[in-house]
Amino acid sequence: MAVRFREVHPAVVHAPIVLFPLAVVADVLGRVTRRRPLREAGRHLMPVAAVSAAAAALTGLVAQHEVQADGHARETLVTHRNVNLAVVGLTTLLATWRWRQRTASPAYLALGLAGVGLLGYSALLGSKMVYAYGVGVDAAGGIRPAGRTGPERGNAAAVRTAAGDMLRGLPQAAPAQAPALVAPAGVHRVALHRD
Repeated sequence: MAVRFREVHPAVVHAPIVLFPLAVVADVLGRVTRRRPLREAGRHLMPVAAVSAAAAALTGLVAQHEVQADGHARETLVTHRNVNLAVVGLTTLLATWRWRQRTASPAYLALGLAGVGLLGYSALLGSKMVYAYGVGVDAAGGIRPAGRTGPERGNAAAVRTAAGDMLRGLPQAAPAQAPALVAPAGVHRVALHRD
């Protein structure tokens, strides 16, 4: 099965969605606790977040030409794209700014927190394009309307269904993994040694 380029964008967007807030949180905690490792984590994570944001934006710019989006879906796509370009610019600015400072300044942290909010809004728009408008996805039967989840309702039913599916899948996975799970004859315990 060949991967279509528009499918790369949803795969890479998770990196900036995780790294950008993580960098800001590390810097906030580093400033509050005065712990150098946290400050250094924030300082090193922000450039990685900027690169990952640029990769997500680039794949998104290419993907927008491969998808069908009209009306509200098109408006959402344009807003999503523009917000993402702002996030790329902001993460690049923050990465450059932070790299030159030993400790994150209050202005940097305020801008970083605002950027996390902007990134969250963009992620919301992206999920709305997929789940509300079906942009970039092939029809797969959709989702059940609210209130029609079969004989059982709620999160407990979802957990039971997932657990049942996992248990039914174990027999297929077990034979492939069985040799790795069997301990050599004569081995009854494992002793841990510290050097």
